Amino acid sequence: MDKPILYYWAPCETCSVVVNFANEHDIELDKRDVEQEEPYQELLELGGNADLIPYLYDDGQLVNGNDAVIEYLTRKFL
Repeated sequence: MDKPILYYWAPCETCSVVVNFANEHDIELDKRDVEQEEPYQELLELGGNADLIPYLYDDGQLVNGNDAVIEYLTRKFL
């Protein structure tokens, strides 16, 4: 099974909420820092906006924002 992709920015305090949640619950994420050009372009192609991170991409859908991402991860993995 492919890991969900988390588009985030490493220094972002908001993004760290999702990263910490995933770590605490042993949920493996493919973390891609949008400060790098390739992940940034991937996110744009998926219809995301790097100014509104974090985003989670899984099963063909793009989920935006801490609350929505944590809710999604909880439903799928816990």
